[in-house]
Amino acid sequence: MSDTPPKSQRKSGIEETQLVNVVLKYFKLAGVAVGVWLSGYFNFSPSWLLIGLVLYVWKERQGQRKKLQIEIRQDTARDEQKAILARVEDLPSWVHFPEVERAEWFNKILDQIWPFIGDYVKDLLTNSIQPKIQTSHAQMASFVFTKIDLGDIPPRIGGVKVYTENVRRDEIYIDLDIIYSSDCDLMVKLKGMHMGIKDLQVRGTMRVIFKPLLSRMPLFGGISVFFLNNPSIDFNLKGLADAFDLPGLREMVEDIIAEQIANIMVLPNRIAVPMVPELNLALLKYPPPEGVLRIYMVEARNLVSADMALVGKGKSDPYAVLKFGPEKFKTKVINNTVSPVWNEVFETVIDCKDAQVIDLEIRDEDPGSKDDKIGTAAIDISSTMTEGTVDFWLPLENVKKGDVHLKLVWMYLANDPMVLEKTDTTSELATCVLMVNLDSARDLPRVKKQIAEPSPFVILSIGPKTFETEEKPNTDSPVWEKPFRFLVQNPQIQKLDIQIFDKKSPKDSLGDLNIPLKTLLSAPDMTLDRDFALKNSGLDSKINMRLSLRILTTENNPAWRSEGSMLNTNSSSVDPPASKDKEATSTPVDPPTSQKKVTPSTSDSAQKSQPSKSATANEPSPTIKKVDVTQVNAAKPEGQVIPPATNTGPQTVTSTEVRQRKTKSSPAPAESDTRGAYGRGRIQLTFRYSSQRQKLVVVVHKCLNLLPCDSDNLADPYVKMYLLPDKSSSGKRKTKIVKNNLNPVFDETFEFPLKQEDIAGRDLELTIRNDTSYFSSNIKVMGVVTIDLSKMDISKAATEWFDLHPEDSDDAENPVSVESDV
Repeated sequence: MSDTPPKSQRKSGIEETQLVNVVLKYFKLAGVAVGVWLSGYFNFSPSWLLIGLVLYVWKERQGQRKKLQIEIRQDTARDEQKAILARVEDLPSWVHFPEVERAEWFNKILDQIWPFIGDYVKDLLTNSIQPKIQTSHAQMASFVFTKIDLGDIPPRIGGVKVYTENVRRDEIYIDLDIIYSSDCDLMVKLKGMHMGIKDLQVRGTMRVIFKPLLSRMPLFGGISVFFLNNPSIDFNLKGLADAFDLPGLREMVEDIIAEQIANIMVLPNRIAVPMVPELNLALLKYPPPEGVLRIYMVEARNLVSADMALVGKGKSDPYAVLKFGPEKFKTKVINNTVSPVWNEVFETVIDCKDAQVIDLEIRDEDPGSKDDKIGTAAIDISSTMTEGTVDFWLPLENVKKGDVHLKLVWMYLANDPMVLEKTDTTSELATCVLMVNLDSARDLPRVKKQIAEPSPFVILSIGPKTFETEEKPNTDSPVWEKPFRFLVQNPQIQKLDIQIFDKKSPKDSLGDLNIPLKTLLSAPDMTLDRDFALKNSGLDSKINMRLSLRILTTENNPAWRSEGSMLNTNSSSVDPPASKDKEATSTPVDPPTSQKKVTPSTSDSAQKSQPSKSATANEPSPTIKKVDVTQVNAAKPEGQVIPPATNTGPQTVTSTEVRQRKTKSSPAPAESDTRGAYGRGRIQLTFRYSSQRQKLVVVVHKCLNLLPCDSDNLADPYVKMYLLPDKSSSGKRKTKIVKNNLNPVFDETFEFPLKQEDIAGRDLELTIRNDTSYFSSNIKVMGVVTIDLSKMDISKAATEWFDLHPEDSDDAENPVSVESDV
């Protein structure tokens, strides 16, 4: 192995590079001056100069912004403590989450062996990857790596979380916060053109699973590694590629790279490594999904105006984009409105409900230019399985105003064909999900007049939905090992169509196969796992697949989620799959992720164990189905009392005092006493603190039996809230106004930026007001609620009813000393 060059040589190389950059910048400026002179000499329109100037300014600003971000990340990678003290943004996960531990010992080891890893990667790319790329296509024959430098900054583990609760005894779950802020420099040459990337930035949460645990070496049967969601990726382009670093083209390159990573190790794809020969690798690599999620994208309101108008207020042409793992969903465009109504529904398969999130973007369509982003949101789906249906309004982030209305419906997977009889197969929504694990083929024929072996690839389709595998060059017995999923509308009449083609002659088929899905309804466990003889192919040509059909239902039956053995033989060395507590003994669960996004409505019932899914089905990429929806029914939020926060260990008491009204509460309003203790009604709220985003989330659900304020014995109520002691306009939140109603339903979500250490010193004040004119004699304040957050455990979402009391009431009011950790 070659020796690593000393730091002095690298420093000298950097200085030479800087000198070259200065010379190049001089010639660029000289070229611009000559271009301006030539445009005037040949009488070109000044518009060309303006266009060039705009592109130049845009590129320079983007380059400066990106350079600053890269410097910050590289400083953090070199000396984390020093960078944190200098800047409090972009912190690693262990800073935000107490349950996440540091892994500095591992980072020190990685830093020590990084030069040797660089030599190994250089040898791998030169001697293994480069020849494969050259032989992959005739146009790539001249491809060569001209520079391979991984730099001095190794990847880092920002935090480690090992799950100890809600997991089986025979498995270990670990989440790693991967941070790679590199100073790498890679260059390639193709047909005389030089191009490359540098300063590659990657960050994401990687899950590592060890299962099943054994009582003999190596102590576990296999390892499964994957990203829970798409990692964030950024880089700078070099050479010829840098000339194409323009709007639209760069996003296309980033999407291609993200797609390739997703195809390898973003759910549902994963890397599985068996450690014992008797391990059932299919169950490790393709565990069954947890369910199917229906995402109803209903409407939005009060969006910002992205388009200017000469007369009146500006409008937008909004559409929504939902990103979930490797999949992307897009609604139709609604022109000239800031309150669009889409009424569309998407369906996708869920692999890990406690870890995956939906990223939502609202964009304004601008034909001929890049679409403007007019709001974003992150949707946590962890409570959907427990609640069944969640209907909510969600405020948009990174924008001054705007809300979106969504409805999430959880569908369980049943292996009982009798459930299909209760399902409406005439609807445009899916009734089943088909999981296809395409393993391999053998003894494929050669195309006529061709001596060489084929390069086969497979096309799988059900109706309009189609998947295509990668080609396997020069073999008649290819191995793909790829999972696919199809959402099926009616399995009684639909078929799975499979065709195999040769990449060298794409028009010539190597074989085909038609499988009616109704045959799976009568198969054991609705599953077929065997070789299938190909038609219009060789005499012995076969394809090996595992097909598993599951019916979608809103019913939850634990018998449908039976687990198979991870080992192919009955080994006495495997620990029994017992859990660490009584409840999890019969129903083990997958661990929740440590970094969750905002959930609109949930309850303590989400903490109950759910059966684990790790047995017999395959793991293909999510499938989408879209139809129009005419009506979305509101879900009834439920919950339990928020438990008091428990303080352990020594604490220092500060002298901060807060004037506090202690609000009486009960788990649910009784029919005989819905007026509350003060006779002014009740309000239902949900609290939750998002540690990842450092925000307090409050969901205002509804009120009951409010005080009549107007002459017609009704009122126009709305809720206004402050996070005390801040009562400025920036800290105010307000719901919509519900006209002529004493039992208003709001179902609106609000967020307050709040550090976790500041919770103990804050109160949440809610005032239910009647919308009336300033000079009106009608009652304006209907009731008040003040909640001491220091006495609430808001680390877990819970829903509760609170009694309203008069604004000027001194009842149950006294000074409260706020305790906080120092």
